[in-house]
Amino acid sequence: MTTPIPQNFVQTIAKQRGVTDAELETVFMALDGQSTASIATKLGISDIAVRKRLGEVYKKFQIGGNGPGKLSELRHQLLFSYHTEQEARDFSPRGKGSLFKMATGHRQQDWGQAPDVSVFYGRTEELTTLKQWIVSDNCRLVALLGLSGSGKTTLSVQLASQVQNEFDLVIWRSLRSAPAPSDFLTNLIEVFSNPQKPDVPLAEPSKRIDLNGKISRLVEELRKHRCLLILDDFEAVLRPEELAGHYREGYEGYRDLIVRLCEVNHNSCLVLVSSEEPTELALLAGEKVRSLKPAISEEIAREIFQEKGLSTQAQEWEILLARYGGNLLALKIVAITIHEFFEGNVLKFLEATALFVEEHISNVLAQQFDRMSSSEQEIAYWIAIAQSPISLATLREHILVNLSLSDLLKNLDSLGRRSVIEKINEGTETVFMLQPLIVQYVSDRLGEQIRVEVLETVKTQGIERMRLLKTHSLSISIAKGKGGKGERSRSILELVKNRLQVLFAKTRGLEEPVNILTKVASELEDKSILEVGYARENLAQIIAEIQCYSNRQDG
Repeated sequence: MTTPIPQNFVQTIAKQRGVTDAELETVFMALDGQSTASIATKLGISDIAVRKRLGEVYKKFQIGGNGPGKLSELRHQLLFSYHTEQEARDFSPRGKGSLFKMATGHRQQDWGQAPDVSVFYGRTEELTTLKQWIVSDNCRLVALLGLSGSGKTTLSVQLASQVQNEFDLVIWRSLRSAPAPSDFLTNLIEVFSNPQKPDVPLAEPSKRIDLNGKISRLVEELRKHRCLLILDDFEAVLRPEELAGHYREGYEGYRDLIVRLCEVNHNSCLVLVSSEEPTELALLAGEKVRSLKPAISEEIAREIFQEKGLSTQAQEWEILLARYGGNLLALKIVAITIHEFFEGNVLKFLEATALFVEEHISNVLAQQFDRMSSSEQEIAYWIAIAQSPISLATLREHILVNLSLSDLLKNLDSLGRRSVIEKINEGTETVFMLQPLIVQYVSDRLGEQIRVEVLETVKTQGIERMRLLKTHSLSISIAKGKGGKGERSRSILELVKNRLQVLFAKTRGLEEPVNILTKVASELEDKSILEVGYARENLAQIIAEIQCYSNRQDG
């Protein structure tokens, strides 16, 4: 196996969960890195039977979700359980997971549910920079920011493992379950409890003091002990459906904690791992507070593919990196897909697919998109329609949402703090573009919503239920993103057309719905853009696309 866990230990844990011998045999082979097809061949069963066995194991370990991440989560659970048992003699009974007693002079480590990084590629430059900031420059806070799947968590664990000897205490925590600030602080304070003095009730007073008092108590501990504290999934305590970086109601204590740790003197360091940047970080940034976004790494991508036995040409790499950017999770799923469904042939995969977005990745992107405010989503749709970098002037010219220049800039800044858009300087002008995976996801989402609105228009023979067809032009004119006259982006139109023509062909045919849409569009001719937005223009474009397809079929 790729993890240093004895098979007898895995067998014991598995039996406690009710795993059968057949399921155990299958999971051993999966943990050893063997593919589903390989396991099926060796066991003389079908691929479906292998997946069913593994699915039963995941259920018994209470692992949900989709995609290959479930096997990784199982490995992490087993590794953590093994480490916990191995270090049990050194556990502080009041420390809730600390693996070594500070009172004995040993360094203390509490990895919580940190993932296994026994296999780690590249990131040499980032690790060097981070170690410089943390060890040499004594930064009080370092933020690792970027989209989900960019490798932030893995990088944080590898970083901690490399610098742990510089600290008296290493604590790794995930905030995915969004613990209340008071409970979280109590847990951290208890890690510092001295097991050699059980008569001193260290944990109890912390439950009675207010939040500010708990922060003060923690700061004192961080002054007495040089501690590396890693908080992963920090976006879970931030408020969704508003501009990025604002805290959920009742979670403002995390902001107070960050501000205190950044402003007061101590020798510890907080590493914040998040797909969304808290608003206060920009104000606190300086000599002791810094942030880093993991760069696109061709080295890591190549290692991922080589691990699956895949070889690629230079041109194929350019296409892969252009499509998937630095999203390592997406590249892992792509590598598995090529290995299992395209006989390991990268070129066949590239020719057969445009930008492949597997269900698991789509769910991750949906979570990211759903956290945006409605105005951020409107802007994301515009940039996706443009299909190329778009300028502030172009957005202001076309956008119908009632946003002042100040509000528009706030929304663009918020999208940047979510790592959704990139800013590019083109001469004297700044243009904005979405990450490649975000472009594909947003385009698919927009195409589906437009399809639904067109069907409602056919059904009601009116525009009352239109929204996006009114607010967004599906054929925005762009010229290098600068708002001039140029080629029209047709990708969204083609998405809508393809979905509609298949549906209409299966139901009532194309003629009737096209006639209804034509009638509705004609009724909008005398209406102003203030009344109907881009509805008439969009309907005309959709009708033309469908008719063009119909004429080709008839011809």
